[in-house]
Amino acid sequence: MCGRFVSTTSVSKLETLFSTQPSSRNLSPSYNVAPSAEVYGVVAAGGSRERRIEVFQWGLDPKWQTADSTSSTLINARFETVDVKPTFSDAFKHRRCLVPADGFYEWQGAQKRTRRRPFYIYKSDHAQLAMAGIWEPGPSKGQASVVILTRESDIFMSKIHNRMPLTLNTSLWDEWLDPTMDDSVALKRLVMSESTEVFDAHQVDPKVGNPQHDRPENVAPVPADTLW
Repeated sequence: MCGRFVSTTSVSKLETLFSTQPSSRNLSPSYNVAPSAEVYGVVAAGGSRERRIEVFQWGLDPKWQTADSTSSTLINARFETVDVKPTFSDAFKHRRCLVPADGFYEWQGAQKRTRRRPFYIYKSDHAQLAMAGIWEPGPSKGQASVVILTRESDIFMSKIHNRMPLTLNTSLWDEWLDPTMDDSVALKRLVMSESTEVFDAHQVDPKVGNPQHDRPENVAPVPADTLW
């Protein structure tokens, strides 16, 4: 899954990296982005191939779609089934986006009865990540929300967790954001034909588990207590 990430890159740099139109929004840097926080999302500008940066709330409240829903806020959707799940299928077909991130956190041991160890995961070249997302407009005059897609972990990430965010290489950005690309099967096949990106990881302080603990030291390595 993806439950925390880092976003410290300025909007001006993101405009250059993602070749977007100028943005009037500027969020504060965060070393501990948690669900319900405001996050950047790169979307198609209207019906064109131009791009713009929007600000979303991370997490979809199903009650916005179905008043009698009892589900909690949804922050992730599985890429394997996103096109067939009623909650997500329309957004996957028509409202895809990219969520920029410096890196993300994951907890080793989350699936076992052992002490959970947080890791910071980032691209080996320290380049910006583009996490695949889908978005929904908010209720009347409310803020739009974004959900980050996840996939089964690759060999590297499987040593930490069995799921990881779906990140997209630059070669896929045009097709992913293209508003005319509504063939879900073809798009999923295209994405899965690309190899996963190369990541590095190191163990970090467990304090990162507290959303209020937002400081640069969050990404600093600490001595590993296991070998893997």
